[in-house]
Amino acid sequence: MYNEAAALNGFKDASIMKVDPYESDTFQEEMEETWLGLKPLYEQLHAYVRSKLHGFYGEDIVKNSGPLPAHLLGNMWAQSWSNIADILKPYPNKPSINVTGEMIKQGWTPTKMFQKADDFFQSMGLDKMPDKFWSGSILEKPADGRELTCHASAWDFYNGEDFRIKQCTRVNQEDFVTVNHEMGHIQYYLQYKNQSYFYRSGANPGFHEGVADILSLAVGTATYFQRLGLLGEEVDVSDEQTNIN
Repeated sequence: MYNEAAALNGFKDASIMKVDPYESDTFQEEMEETWLGLKPLYEQLHAYVRSKLHGFYGEDIVKNSGPLPAHLLGNMWAQSWSNIADILKPYPNKPSINVTGEMIKQGWTPTKMFQKADDFFQSMGLDKMPDKFWSGSILEKPADGRELTCHASAWDFYNGEDFRIKQCTRVNQEDFVTVNHEMGHIQYYLQYKNQSYFYRSGANPGFHEGVADILSLAVGTATYFQRLGLLGEEVDVSDEQTNIN
């Protein structure tokens, strides 16, 4: 059906229609080259994680070869392995930079996580979150029994003033990075809010995610956690093994 739709839109097949927005005649070749460059590192990481899970769960649960059981990776989409860091930690005698415990100890709330993200973006000279962001967003799972999809998402209401995030935020390090990622989307919306409707969108389907990821990268570093008071000064953030942990 996808191929039929592509043909009706003048494309050879669905694969060509899918990459057309990237405006490159060699896009597929470029992605293949990028993947082949990353593949050796990914295979080593994959084998390391599989070995650790094999040692933790045993042969009956995790084989010594083949794919990883996605449901054991601590993330609904298997896109992040940070929630099984206690199993994967390569240098157990070095401190970990996971700050979830310290966030809880200090009484962080979902609102505070978003406020810190807002402070971070403003420190780079970007816009503060509009008032309607704070009044209209859902920053934690409603306690009134309402059903909603908890997958984090950012929304532009295309009126130049209403931008919102919907996220069932939990107080932990992983969600703090996600908060900054989603707010990165909002920052992108704010930058093009005065453009014509036709230009109020990402440059291509992957660009919005790229911008949000780049803007949120710094918040996962030990240096930033120290600045927030979530890591003590006694932790040597320049130590290679500590950073790998």
